[in-house]
Amino acid sequence: MEQDGGAETAGVEQMRAIVAAREVIEQAKGAVMLGFGVDSDQAFAILRAASQAANVKVRDLADTIAAALPGIGARHSQAGLRESLEALLFGVVTDSS
Repeated sequence: MEQDGGAETAGVEQMRAIVAAREVIEQAKGAVMLGFGVDSDQAFAILRAASQAANVKVRDLADTIAAALPGIGARHSQAGLRESLEALLFGVVTDSS
């Protein structure tokens, strides 16, 4: 019976990791929705396309975006936010001058 407790604990930890990954993906989707003016499905499609282009997992890309948000968020206009997101998502840097 003690082994069942270990498996249960591992299952709980795995669920926590899944929930944490989904939370960060939702944060990144929200940023993409705001920056690109798209809905939730379109935002996830953008994240998925960018992750495939970069050959990284969506959750890893979302982590990068979520970590960058405090530095790019409220100080930018929507266009500035979009430009910052494009750089994070696709490595695209545009000349805004």
